[in-house]
Amino acid sequence: MKRFCLVLLSIILLSCSNDDDNSVPTLQGTWNLVNVSGGITGLDEDIDRGAVVWDFDITSGMVTIVNNSTTTSANTLLVSGTYTYSVSDAADANILAVNEVDYGRLNLENTVFTITESAIDGFTFRFER
Repeated sequence: MKRFCLVLLSIILLSCSNDDDNSVPTLQGTWNLVNVSGGITGLDEDIDRGAVVWDFDITSGMVTIVNNSTTTSANTLLVSGTYTYSVSDAADANILAVNEVDYGRLNLENTVFTITESAIDGFTFRFER
């Protein structure tokens, strides 16, 4: 009987999940722009980590952007500064707006988010934590 109880207890403990695994993705915190792709020319350019950094504060609704990119061929969105931002739900897509300008569809996961511009030949911007 002791052996059965020990086996049962082991099964219960091993099957418990970590609540962190089910966390809801959030924009809060620091993100690095790491890739820009798309456009008419089919651009696919990696950006050095730390060259373009977005730091979201969900409490204040502000994003601080540091853009030190020296690349001339990639669109790196906004210049350095602090901007208001919002995420709205329109037709089953989250739309990211910065300073009330729609930058496109937001796809947010735990350590990655992308912004896909609404234009037919728009760009996709990939950010990583």
